[in-house]
Amino acid sequence: MGRLRRADFSVGDQPVYRLRRRSEEGRPDRLLLLLKSMEPRLEEIQSYFPSSPNRPVLLVESRLDIFNPSLALTDCANTGEEGDAADDDRDVQLTKHVITEMGGDLGDLPEGLCLVVVFSDRLETDRERRFGLAHEWMHTMQSGFYTRGAMEQHWWVEGSAEWFAHKIVDGATERDHRIEEFFMRQKSCPLTEHSYDAQPFFFWGEQAFNTNWVLSVGLGGDEYLRRPDGASEILPPERWLDWAIAQADQTITMPDGRPLPFQAEAEEQDLTRACDAVIEGPPLSVQLREVSLPGGGSPKLRIETGGAQLAIRGNGDEDWTGVTGTVEIDTPSTPMIVAAISPSGDNLTARLSMDNSDGKTCACQIGVWMEQATPDDEAEDPLAGALEALEAARGMVPPDQMDDFRAAEEKLRAANAKDKFRFRGSIPAIFDDLEGAVETVYTQPGPVVNIRAGGTFTIDDPHTIRAEDTTVTYFRYHHYGRWEVEDGVLKIDIEGLSLDGFVSSAPDYERRRITTESEGFGAQSYVGGGGEWTMACEPAAMTLTSTRVRNPDRSDQAVLVKY
Repeated sequence: MGRLRRADFSVGDQPVYRLRRRSEEGRPDRLLLLLKSMEPRLEEIQSYFPSSPNRPVLLVESRLDIFNPSLALTDCANTGEEGDAADDDRDVQLTKHVITEMGGDLGDLPEGLCLVVVFSDRLETDRERRFGLAHEWMHTMQSGFYTRGAMEQHWWVEGSAEWFAHKIVDGATERDHRIEEFFMRQKSCPLTEHSYDAQPFFFWGEQAFNTNWVLSVGLGGDEYLRRPDGASEILPPERWLDWAIAQADQTITMPDGRPLPFQAEAEEQDLTRACDAVIEGPPLSVQLREVSLPGGGSPKLRIETGGAQLAIRGNGDEDWTGVTGTVEIDTPSTPMIVAAISPSGDNLTARLSMDNSDGKTCACQIGVWMEQATPDDEAEDPLAGALEALEAARGMVPPDQMDDFRAAEEKLRAANAKDKFRFRGSIPAIFDDLEGAVETVYTQPGPVVNIRAGGTFTIDDPHTIRAEDTTVTYFRYHHYGRWEVEDGVLKIDIEGLSLDGFVSSAPDYERRRITTESEGFGAQSYVGGGGEWTMACEPAAMTLTSTRVRNPDRSDQAVLVKY
């Protein structure tokens, strides 16, 4: 038979008892030693309690398989009762089973006892055992504030117990999966439907307020914490927004100062196509969005919060702007980050919208794109006709000119003159290749096409041209113009070209600045871009097909992807 022994130490005002099998007596008590090593830190947190916890605690190790998948558990008698009461409570029956299995005497249990059962064979390391002990010890201290039924894995009970265990055991990673679970689940469930995974809320609460605040929530215990409308009252609305912003800024840390192993991520939302987007979510759930906005000449952005707390931050901005009610603001730089939460029992429904009466604010073609190269076997070769002409003339070339003929033919065949881009001028590249010693190197894999709200667009394609004695670097190679859509056809008119760069050449190779601003030429004077196109839009790509077919055997297409 095992005997109930009182340990030679207490945790604050909480006496510690131990029940071991008779066969284990005389051996080092590893579990009790671990608890004793935690005593100073446990008592440090106890000092924050409004009244000193005084529940006696019986520590037991068990190998029973009836509590799967628990690593440890706590069961406390109702105040003023010896051992465990409430015989209809399933946990009480299991508690009695554990004590009986250990050979203990139920009549020896002190009044108001909390039983902490640790399944040591399921805990691989001492750190895991210490963490499990700390978590359960929080429950023994909470038990003075709750009835047994109220402690059943509610968010404030388990979340604060996880926080407490992290406060006691530095560097713990055993609950990383719970933190990840929180950020994955919170998008679709209110805070009140979390449990162990609610711990990031308490991490933030300690940072934003103090330990007393965390304990005031962790010891709340009333029915109102079960419901979003009641739980929302533990913070004023603007502090709930602070909780959302802290997630967006990823400033929440573990209690020991480490970064969280997982963070909240903003979902992408696009306002460029429909000029209307809705942010939805359950109450007390943080919703983060990265909203793509139409660029250039956009009208006001209308925000309807619907009673939610909402903050926005434009791309590159440092500060957040809080929004309540319904407002119209200047369009922030894109993409805009939105942090929102409904600090009540109501679902979150916030709307973002813009005026699109002229059809030029939001459309599928609006955005920043990079053109993809046409596959080599599909690209049009403007020198193909020249090669055919040379082949036809071969028989008429005098013998003394055949070497020059072959050299010209070799240059044509070696020239990389295929027209792989619709928005990149190909003729200069053709002539460069024909020179033989000239090379054009583009900064980007393809030209960047920015089709902006309001009817303007730009094409940026910086590059460097190198010859034997000369290098020209265009760090700005910028076409611009206007667009409109008529009968489903995108019409692009290139109005100007802006160049900025440097040139260096022999003999001194000194760099000289070159700038050019040309206006007044239309699409037909520019080999790439311009013209009229039909559009086929996808979520992250767009295919433009020219209405002017260069080759009767194929359409002239440009494939652009989001940049």
